[in-house]
Amino acid sequence: MAKEQLTLSEVIKNINKKFDQAAATIGVEDLTSYGTLSLRSPGLDYCLYNSLPERRIIELSGKEGSGKTTCAYLIAASFQDKERKRHPDNPRKILFVDLECTADPSWARKAGYDMSEEADVQTICLRPLDTPAEQILDMVKDLIRTGEIGLCIIDSIPMLVGDQVYEESFEKKEMGGIAKLLTTFVARITSMLVKYDCTLIGINQLRDNIGGYGLPYTTPGGNQWKFGCSVRLMLKKGAFIDEDCNELTSNAESPAGYRMDMAVLKTKVCKWDRKIGSTYISYTDGVDILQDTIDIAVKLGIIDNSTQGMFKLMDPETGEVALDKEGKEIKVRGKKNVKPYLEENPDLWRKIYDKVYEKISAKNDPNIIAFERLMNATNAFEELDFSSNLIEEM
Repeated sequence: MAKEQLTLSEVIKNINKKFDQAAATIGVEDLTSYGTLSLRSPGLDYCLYNSLPERRIIELSGKEGSGKTTCAYLIAASFQDKERKRHPDNPRKILFVDLECTADPSWARKAGYDMSEEADVQTICLRPLDTPAEQILDMVKDLIRTGEIGLCIIDSIPMLVGDQVYEESFEKKEMGGIAKLLTTFVARITSMLVKYDCTLIGINQLRDNIGGYGLPYTTPGGNQWKFGCSVRLMLKKGAFIDEDCNELTSNAESPAGYRMDMAVLKTKVCKWDRKIGSTYISYTDGVDILQDTIDIAVKLGIIDNSTQGMFKLMDPETGEVALDKEGKEIKVRGKKNVKPYLEENPDLWRKIYDKVYEKISAKNDPNIIAFERLMNATNAFEELDFSSNLIEEM
C-alpha cells in the first residue's frame, strides 16, 4: 500500500510538534526582532544604528587597557535596564565568566552595571579556578540551558586552556588548541542562544603576528569564532582628556580620563557605513554620556554651532532654537559651557538625548549620512588612527 503523501503544511506541523518549538516557519524574522541591547553611549550606538542584537554572539576585542571590559559592563547595564521592564517579577540573570579574576564591581557601577547580590537583575560570577576549558564551556552550556540566563559575558576568550594542554609540560607546544575548542562550542551554542533567549559577549584580545607575514595583529579563537559572531567590535584607547573632555598630549601627567574609540569589524544587523565611534571615559565618573551626547548632537544639527564660538540649543520638537523660562533663545558661548548648562537643565538634556537616539536609530532615514561624510573624513578608520587594512581583513 502506497504511503500517504503529506502536504507541506502537515510536514511543517509535524516537525514543530516533534521538536517542541517553531523549528519551521513561513517567513524569516529580522535579526533584531528578538530584541536589542544598547552600548549606553550615543557615540558608540551610532555605529550600529542602536541595534546590538540579542540572542547572538558579540565579540569585543582590543589591546590591553582599550576598554573591552568597560564596554561589556555598559552592555550588561543595558540588559539590566531592559530586563527590569520585561520581567519585573522574575528577571533573568547575567552570567559573568571571570576567567581573568579581575571583575571590578565598583568600576562596573560607574558604567551603570550593578553586580551586587542585592541587584534586581542579579549576576552569577563563575570563576572556575584551575579548570580546563572543556569543563568551563560545559558549565556555561548547562547554565544557559536553564533558561534563566539572559546575558553571558566571557572575560576572556584567550584564557581558555584545553584539557589536552592543561596537564602537559610548558615545554610542549600545541597548535590551534583554543580554535578547535571554540569551533565545537560555537557550532553548539549558536542555536542554543536563540532557543533559550540568551546573548553571549566574548571578550577577546589582540596578539602580535610574530611570523612576520600578513597582518601585524590577530585575534585568538580561530575562524569559526569569527564566523559565529553577528557583531565584532574592536576597542582602542584614544587620546587622554582633561575634565572638559579636551584632548591632551600623550605625556600628560594628570589626565582626567581618555577617549575610548571603537571600530566595527563585522556587523550582520545594519549597514556598514558607520565604521567607527568614540566615547569619553572619566577615571572618577566612568562613561561621560552627557559630553558624548553633546558631540553627536552637534554633528546631527540638534545643537547648532554654525556661528563660531556660539552653541544654539535646538528644541527637538519644533526644530527651532529652544527658549528659556524668560522666552529668550538659549545660546551658550563656548563648548565647555554647554555641558554645565545641560546639567542645570536636565529636562532639556533628556529631550536632546532622546532626539539623538531617535536619529541614530533610523536605518532608512536618507537625511542621516554615512560616517565619512558626517566627520568630513576620507577614511573613517584613519580618522581615529585605526589601521584600515587590519580592520577590513580581520
